[in-house]
Amino acid sequence: MIMRKTIVACGILAASLSVGTGAYAFSDLKGHPAEAKIDKLHQSGVINGVTSDRFAPNAKVTNGQAIQFLVSGLGLKANDSDVPVFTKVNAKAWYASAIHIAAQNGLTLHASFDPNAVMTRADFAYLLKQALDAKGTYPVTRMYLYIADGDALSGELNSSLQVLLNTRIISLESGDRFRPHDAITRAEAAVWLYNAVEFARTSITPKTDLPAEPAGEADAYTSDVQVDKTSEGVSRVTLTVGGLPNPGYSVNVTKIEFGTGKTAVVYFRVTAPKTGFYTQVISKGTAVTYVPEGYTVTAKSEGGSSDSRYSDGSGSNPLR
Repeated sequence: MIMRKTIVACGILAASLSVGTGAYAFSDLKGHPAEAKIDKLHQSGVINGVTSDRFAPNAKVTNGQAIQFLVSGLGLKANDSDVPVFTKVNAKAWYASAIHIAAQNGLTLHASFDPNAVMTRADFAYLLKQALDAKGTYPVTRMYLYIADGDALSGELNSSLQVLLNTRIISLESGDRFRPHDAITRAEAAVWLYNAVEFARTSITPKTDLPAEPAGEADAYTSDVQVDKTSEGVSRVTLTVGGLPNPGYSVNVTKIEFGTGKTAVVYFRVTAPKTGFYTQVISKGTAVTYVPEGYTVTAKSEGGSSDSRYSDGSGSNPLR
């Protein structure tokens, strides 16, 4: 059961987690590539070691530990949203509060969520993306990145990985491999979390700070999608949105969702001009993004419904 998602603008860590040498380094991290980032997270109170001087970087992360990392690192707060009754979560356990807060902030946790099970790299990435979404809006996928072992991944999971790869929160390994079904280690989770915290601090606009899309106008927008092959395996998507009140309005791609049957939905947001005087004439705005070759692309406004279609200038799909 997927619980109802409520977006909450939450505070991020007050101070920057700039990398440096810490005074509380763990003894088993000396010389480890992730040492500085883990040390900074520890000093900020986000993560702890398995003992006072050991972090166990190669140990597998349990579901309970992973949720605690995400809630603590990204500063998610409790709210009054409905959550499932978690049948395997002890209400008095150290992870119970974090699991409920995560669910209240839109992280997909089913009623049978087992806090003691091992979390995979794919699951952690998926939940990390949802935790970032709970913070606000941010620049997302602009270029499709090939994942060698990603053929069996769902469109939703692949979309999450594309966002995290394009924002450089995560990276692929040798041969463009991700190892989605392998258990995530404590060091891997800490590095991804550190990168996400820094990205949230510098790039995310809280939902409450966003200029509102003009009320009643979203349904009047029309959108045209043109798809052109730019290189082997990659297509450029040019989104043209009509019905804008004046030339000061801008169009921004907010996310891309990849579905089954090689379909993709490009979500966009129209933002009103903050300042300036513009002639009140119905205008168009454009935005460009990229998807894998062979996908049928539609567009949808995050502020309301819109006419969505693909086009190559003649009304036919160039990717058939």
